[in-house]
Amino acid sequence: MKRNRNFKFRISISTLVYLLLIVFTLDCSAQSVVADAARKERERRKNVRSTVTITGVTPAGASTTSPTTTAAPAPPPPVVKPVEPTDNKGRDEKYWRAAFQKARDDLKRSDEKVQLLEVKIKDLNTQLLRQSDIYNREYRLGPQITEAQKQLDDARKEAEQARQKITGLDDELRKSGGLPGWAR
Repeated sequence: MKRNRNFKFRISISTLVYLLLIVFTLDCSAQSVVADAARKERERRKNVRSTVTITGVTPAGASTTSPTTTAAPAPPPPVVKPVEPTDNKGRDEKYWRAAFQKARDDLKRSDEKVQLLEVKIKDLNTQLLRQSDIYNREYRLGPQITEAQKQLDDARKEAEQARQKITGLDDELRKSGGLPGWAR
């Protein structure tokens, strides 16, 4: 049994040596093929003529003589402005962002006014309950509370109109074909 194992091992080593020789031979032949291809490419590049067009502008240090110079300079390429997306009515993102920002500022201002007037009314009602003299309570604080309540109602209407304006701008933007991100 021991002899069979050694025999198999010897075959494996000899097979390995032969395989290494074959790989080495193939590698050397592949290198020569690559070298031949590189030589052929260099030859081809030498034979190809350059189609460079000189437009009258020479970089510093470059010679002005060339076998393929042209007499007239080529016209400069047209200036291309980047295309900015617009909606169906020609309004761009800048217009829409400004409109939405103004509407949001109006809404914020209206909401702050509502909060301020609510605090004022609460303060006046507290004063009305604390005062004991009838004159101040009925004749002075009563009209102030009524006026503040009227102002509060007006401020709430303004806030609602500002909310409707934002909704209307959203609808108008959508209908005019503008991008949804313009509303942010």
